[in-house]
Amino acid sequence: MTTREATIEDWDKLYIFYKRVYRDNHPLQNKTFWEWQYGNKQYGRALICLNGNNEIVGHVGASFVGNVAWIINVYLDEECRGKGILGTLYDLARKYYPLAATAANKAGLGLYQNMRWIRYYDLVRFVKINPTITEVTLENVCQEKEINVEHLSYKETHYFQQPNLNGIKLHDGSTAISQPNVSGLRVVDIYNSQELEEQAWQLGYNWIDYITSWNDLKTRQLEKNGWVIDNKSIVPWRLNPIVKNYFCDITFLSEKPLPNDFVVHRSFSDHGRIGSLKI
Repeated sequence: MTTREATIEDWDKLYIFYKRVYRDNHPLQNKTFWEWQYGNKQYGRALICLNGNNEIVGHVGASFVGNVAWIINVYLDEECRGKGILGTLYDLARKYYPLAATAANKAGLGLYQNMRWIRYYDLVRFVKINPTITEVTLENVCQEKEINVEHLSYKETHYFQQPNLNGIKLHDGSTAISQPNVSGLRVVDIYNSQELEEQAWQLGYNWIDYITSWNDLKTRQLEKNGWVIDNKSIVPWRLNPIVKNYFCDITFLSEKPLPNDFVVHRSFSDHGRIGSLKI
């Protein structure tokens, strides 16, 4: 077995692997997306294990944001498990930054528990619905709309250069992802929440949301402004396609303790593309 960092020259092998282990049309099956996610050492690495036939049998992704290596896209063929391969791949990521993760599934949580990682309060998502909507139903609120935001297009940071992500910057400086197919605006950075709301409603959005960690004190102002935790709203987290009553349950873990004031941004890890990326 060989473990190393992948490069774009490995694309043919990577594509076969991603087609084998992920659903059809998964973002990693798109070469442009892969180059965005893992093609630049400043932003991330794909760490792979190859067998004697030079086939990829293991994969650990690391997204580098906030001076942390966020572990994503972990998979190891069953016959290769229990041989220390994942530990070796994690070591490659650890050479860059301390390790953390969000959105771990049941298997991932078991792995991190065995590794004695620290588990924090799950990420929180706040939602506000346009107050002009009188009949608040999922069908009314998450309907498709034409919303013209070309004049607000924003691609100045790596996160917003993500393929097919429709990023915008509002007048107050806040940034967000536009999803007119469900009339939603998914906020990334908030500068002035009141001005953000006013412009969102003027543009024609039916709802806005914001996901962050529990210790983000900005959420206190949002609550004062009438935003609610997402399970008190009718707008689900999963919107591509819409999954009714599927609300935010994003875990947050780290290998070593993080500072008390460390706030998980929407661009950290890969939870920020859930429901917003379509390839």
